[in-house]
Amino acid sequence: MAYIGLFHPSVIALIRKHGQMSSQMEAVARGIVEQAIDDELQEKRLELTFNTFKRFEEEGYLKSSESAMFGKIYAEAFNYFVNYKMYSKDPISLHEMEEFERIIDRRVLEIWSKIKHLSGR
Repeated sequence: MAYIGLFHPSVIALIRKHGQMSSQMEAVARGIVEQAIDDELQEKRLELTFNTFKRFEEEGYLKSSESAMFGKIYAEAFNYFVNYKMYSKDPISLHEMEEFERIIDRRVLEIWSKIKHLSGR
């Protein structure tokens, strides 16, 4: 699947559909963060990344492959969000940062359970 810049095609479609409509920006930004998390939690992507981090842990470069995985997923979601805001040329507001954290808080158990499931294999 082709990516434009750092965005998944479904994210580009959301941006193009909603453009600069201010009433929709929060919903679009929220959708982008959710999409980033969903992309990172895809089985194959999760497994490939986990195997890399597990190898680094075994070689002594990481203390915890599970924590590294969580950090990667968090960073990817934040990266998608920041890139969207740069594309839209809107500054990131405190309200949006709080919303970002609420999304992570709401999905933290799902993220952690998928990582733990992989590490238990």
